Amino acid sequence: MRVAFVASGLMTGGAEMMLYKLLKTLRPKRVEPLVISLSSCGRPARLMQELGVTVVGLGLAGPQRLAALQGYGTLSRFQPELISGWMYHGNVAAWLFARKLAAPLVWNIRQTLNLSREKPLTRQVIRGGALLSRAPRRIVYVSRVAREQHRDLGYCDQNGTILPNGFELDTFRRDLVERTRIRSELGVKDGVCVIGHLARYHPMKDQIGLIGAARRVIAEEPDVVFVLAGAGLSASDNALAAAVRECRLEQHVRLLDETPCPQALLSACDLFCLPSAWGEGFPNVVGEAMACELPCVVTRLGDAPDLVDNTGLVVEPGDREALAQAILRLVRLGHVGRAALGAQARARIAERFSLPQVAARYVEVFEEALAAAPSK
Repeated sequence: MRVAFVASGLMTGGAEMMLYKLLKTLRPKRVEPLVISLSSCGRPARLMQELGVTVVGLGLAGPQRLAALQGYGTLSRFQPELISGWMYHGNVAAWLFARKLAAPLVWNIRQTLNLSREKPLTRQVIRGGALLSRAPRRIVYVSRVAREQHRDLGYCDQNGTILPNGFELDTFRRDLVERTRIRSELGVKDGVCVIGHLARYHPMKDQIGLIGAARRVIAEEPDVVFVLAGAGLSASDNALAAAVRECRLEQHVRLLDETPCPQALLSACDLFCLPSAWGEGFPNVVGEAMACELPCVVTRLGDAPDLVDNTGLVVEPGDREALAQAILRLVRLGHVGRAALGAQARARIAERFSLPQVAARYVEVFEEALAAAPSK
């Protein structure tokens, strides 16, 4: 089947990378994809193109009418049997395209709700989505919490379904050679506990809060290093770098740019922390860290607590003291204790969240949408 995916954007992020991983897995099966990005295209778009997938970036920062015409022309030539929105703006645009082409529609909602944290236009798009939500034949939510929140906001729940992110166990696995290499490059000695964090620089990810917790951790356990990597994190003139200097943690914190090989950096770590303040639905990076046998500390957002289950620790968003204590607890487990939890974490990913399982379910959802009677 020919499926056109309409995404809000294709800069690096968990939702965007999940679309890439899905396409990578679906490609040999019976789905022929086309991807339209409403805004900027970054690394996920390049990776999709390397798969042979046609990616069209509309760059909506420019004249929106011309961009919309370009997208419609591309879709008309492709003649999709089904159109799938990806993230809020992509869902609304997919609705417009589906109406024009009389094509069945599927939506994908990739995060939980915190409207007060969203930009005014995004809030309008989210609320507007509730009014349009009877149109999709299926609405795919990345987590149970996301589905419940959107239902309470007024989204039609009749065609809702939950599909978590999936993970590539062949790619994300502990690599001892890479572990030695990366730790050497970072100047980390044997026996030092490395706490990893991979995410773009954004208030939602609360990297400032992580540095606040790091100060408490290092005061009690100085033989640790925090490694934070992601787009925008390495800048020396942002608030994060200032927080590191203010806390006098330069010797204990490494701020790195986005890495092209996250599994190598994860292999260098001993535990992982994602202290997000809001918005997480089902965080990709936590599943990837678990696949690399890392116990994780996460905040109680979306389905992150269900993902880590008893292989990691959960704290409330914004509670720096609780975050510090959770990290300290895993540091003090020692190598043997962390290794045992990490092995359980990888086994949980293999059993519940492998990418082939999730991709197969996506095919079923598309088939169900094609077979379903038009929504009333």
